[in-house]
Amino acid sequence: MDLFTIRRELMAGKSIYDLPLRVTHYSRVSTDKEQQKTSLVNQDTFYEQKILSIPNWTLVKGYTDNGITGTSTKKRNDFNEMIEDGLNDKFDLILTKEVCRFARNTLDTLQITRQLLSKGIGVLFELDNINTLETEGELRLTIMASLAQDESRRTSERTKFGFARAIEKGRVLGNDSIWGYKKDKCKLVIIEEEAYIVRRIYEIYSTGKIGIRKVGDELAKEGILTKEGKKFAYSTVKSILTNSKYKGFYCGGKTQTIDFISKQKAYLDKSEWTEYKAEEDIVPAIVDEKLWDKCNSILNRRSEKAKSDCKSGYDNKYKYSGKIFCKKDGNTYWRTLSRNKELWQCALYKKDGNKGCKDNVNLYTKSLDEILKNIFNQLFINKKTFVDNLINNCVDILKDFSSEDDIKKKESELEVLNKEKKKLINLFTKDLITEKEFEEANNEYNGKIEVIKTQYDDLVKLRDSRDNDKIQDKLRQSFEKDLEFYNGMPDEMVEAILDKVTVEKLTEDGLANLEIILNIGTTVNVLYKKGKIVNQTEDIKMAS
Repeated sequence: MDLFTIRRELMAGKSIYDLPLRVTHYSRVSTDKEQQKTSLVNQDTFYEQKILSIPNWTLVKGYTDNGITGTSTKKRNDFNEMIEDGLNDKFDLILTKEVCRFARNTLDTLQITRQLLSKGIGVLFELDNINTLETEGELRLTIMASLAQDESRRTSERTKFGFARAIEKGRVLGNDSIWGYKKDKCKLVIIEEEAYIVRRIYEIYSTGKIGIRKVGDELAKEGILTKEGKKFAYSTVKSILTNSKYKGFYCGGKTQTIDFISKQKAYLDKSEWTEYKAEEDIVPAIVDEKLWDKCNSILNRRSEKAKSDCKSGYDNKYKYSGKIFCKKDGNTYWRTLSRNKELWQCALYKKDGNKGCKDNVNLYTKSLDEILKNIFNQLFINKKTFVDNLINNCVDILKDFSSEDDIKKKESELEVLNKEKKKLINLFTKDLITEKEFEEANNEYNGKIEVIKTQYDDLVKLRDSRDNDKIQDKLRQSFEKDLEFYNGMPDEMVEAILDKVTVEKLTEDGLANLEIILNIGTTVNVLYKKGKIVNQTEDIKMAS
């Protein structure tokens, strides 16, 4: 039946049970505990029997979500399938227990029920006695959904309060998956066979001779593998090295939930963590405190060095990142260091050696700079025109990195929020929501708008802070020295002029062909062997 017919029948005095409808049901519990599972089975059985007991109704298989939170509909697979099926006209009515079982977000609830209603599909919330097929259904639903959302907020606040008190008392929270320990009544107990591995990780890394990525290799040589029989991954080793619990410290409060609906979390600065020497029976130490501090000193020192080595600009990419490709497998070349020399290797070779790529050719940054310098010198038949074009290209590249897309995205987000705010005002002026409900929702929108507006202003400031005249002067000074690049090729120049380099190994002794493709419409082939240019295309012409 269509919505018009249903409402006309209801206004004529018929009840929802008098109409010939295809009816399904939706059940959800928020945990997967046994007691909750029983509740879920009972809900399903109750609704199936009820639908079958009504002569005019036809039962459509129900939908059930087990152990899923109600504050968001994104992860509720059966719920989302039900909405999709409804929009595809597979039923006319959904039976559910109450508004808080459906969604604890007012906007979610209203949006979804309106979407279904536009297709003539209603939702009957039994305990709340709300039927969206009735004309006054939305008003009552708005009120109940707002109350459900507020209850969810209160639950979130109570949970956060409980966590804070637990942290103050030194109770160990979080998951049980921590190497070397098992959790017992909010206390940690050492598992000696795993603790031995943790100690070996600290001992190996404390020598300062190898990095985190190689620790797993050293453990594998000793026959030490993960529970799955695999080599210890970089992330696992780093997590173990940086976890202060291993030196007997309690550490908690690293994150804070920003929004109870989206569950979005912010990672707090280390200065805001709760961290202190714990009692031995709560967090027993596996490694000596001095050893832990030594390992973390090495790690921090190497991290700072890596940051200082990283080139500035272009999202901190190196100037040839994403521009060099292996002819054999099409993979990009990755940067690495060998004897303090920067070179590039096929990604598959860097991962698995010759097993990954037998056609890898080590390509040195210094050699690439030399090749491009030679190309540019030959292109300088009309130097002034070339320099002008090149500078304009460089400035355009910088504009591409001025976050214009991000600025437009923020503008769109602001536009959407302002439109939704207007809709909220419209609901209030029509007395469809109370003043309290309006204030709560309005404050939420204002908060979101303020955050997006701040992000927008920051992006605009970043874009406008670029002084293009100074950039052009600096580039011109570099380019007008007959390309005598004493410190290698400028990053801006490589980004502006070089499209890509394709590396093809020709002989087993390392001879390779480098196909240099420029953005100005020129392709140059270079014979290259072990860091040296063997031959290069002559008489290169600048594209008009």
